[in-house]
Amino acid sequence: MDKTITFKGKYLSRTIVKNNIIKVYNQSTHKNDWYKDANMFCKYLSDKYKVPFNSVVGIVSALSPLKTWDKNQEIAEYFLDKRLIKKDNKFIQLPNQCIKAEAILYTDNEVEILDILSGAKTKSFYLNIRYPERITDVTIDRHAISIALGRISTDFEQQLSTKQYKWFVDVYKWTAKSLGIRPLLLQSITWETWRNIK
Repeated sequence: MDKTITFKGKYLSRTIVKNNIIKVYNQSTHKNDWYKDANMFCKYLSDKYKVPFNSVVGIVSALSPLKTWDKNQEIAEYFLDKRLIKKDNKFIQLPNQCIKAEAILYTDNEVEILDILSGAKTKSFYLNIRYPERITDVTIDRHAISIALGRISTDFEQQLSTKQYKWFVDVYKWTAKSLGIRPLLLQSITWETWRNIK
């Protein structure tokens, strides 16, 4: 992992990012494993709507961009219940994400689901929810970027290159190792804490 990266025209050091992540982590009052809860929610939807578990996780992931978790849950359940991508004549998510959700409904093959999701964030989100005990994937969403920067990130800063995405993943892993916890748990804890303090 590089010690610094050029990020939106400025140098960003892994030490500064690590310190920003730890600052949020230290403000946490609960050390909840959010991804385990999300995994259970997807199992509940899978059982209720008789849709394969992998497909449900893929649909939740496809419908996640720019949505709060509560809204993500709501639109995923609406889609699974009604099999519709519109509500009151409006798309329940960005049209492209709705098309992905529709395609995922017809496969439970993980390779195909990841191919349909295609984006680094939604693919990581799928893998994190599907396998909450793994340590290889960290979801770098707008909140993870804000935590890393120590402030609310701009729309421009939320658009990551492949190299930048991987660098943030590596810094989260490096920070988690220093704290003696799983990277996914660190991202989960800081994400929940950030929502309460921002």
